[in-house]
Amino acid sequence: MRDFFRTLENINSYKDLLNTEPALTSYSFTWYPQTEFCYMKNRERFYFAAKAGFNNESHNHNDVGTFSLYIDTLPVFIDAGVGTYTRQTFSSERYTIWTMQSNYHNLPLINGYPQQFGAEFKATDIKFDEKKNMFSLNMADAYNKEASVEKWIRSYMLKEASLIIDDAFTVTALKANNVINFLTWAEPDITKAGTVRLKKNGTTVQLQYDTKAFDITTEAVPQTDKRLSNVWGEKLYRFSLIAKKLQLKGRYQYTVSRGE
Repeated sequence: MRDFFRTLENINSYKDLLNTEPALTSYSFTWYPQTEFCYMKNRERFYFAAKAGFNNESHNHNDVGTFSLYIDTLPVFIDAGVGTYTRQTFSSERYTIWTMQSNYHNLPLINGYPQQFGAEFKATDIKFDEKKNMFSLNMADAYNKEASVEKWIRSYMLKEASLIIDDAFTVTALKANNVINFLTWAEPDITKAGTVRLKKNGTTVQLQYDTKAFDITTEAVPQTDKRLSNVWGEKLYRFSLIAKKLQLKGRYQYTVSRGE
């Protein structure tokens, strides 16, 4: 039942509301140190989100350090979300579901190993610099000991017209080529060496990478779960940058910008 006093107050303020210009405060960044979530945007309509955290959060995915990027409100680099809940979702088999695995987030496969589940698998050295529009973390502890990773600093810098992603790493053993995975809504076009072109709904985005450092593969990820296909359609896509050489220490960089 409507509150009578509140109704009278609404009537009393109606003329003032008509003469007031609506405004929504819009911030260039938001940083939540307690949960280690970061959001940034720029004038070119890039909207960026990333997280640190740990791999035993509520409704957890193994996704320490992942990011999402929207441009012109279009989902470009994405988190697929979660499919229809089943017995498997809430059992020891949870991380056999592809949407829960780090390999289907925007993250590295280090020395052949993905991230692991558990509170001990977490980010460290989390930093946010509002002047530089930079967010960084060390994701080494999100991987198990078999990955032999001492340090993996993932940093994101949102510039006026681009997003720069940087991976600086040290491993203590060489077991397999590092693989940097990216999940996208648009189908990747890799016909131009060093450039991944993503075009969807009138927006074109490109990721540039070093051809001396990486080979590249792409794959379609069919969406057979109705809950996911209702959002994304029949397919999502993953492209993977595969390091050409094994090295104990190194640095990779990728740049995302608008394309033609």
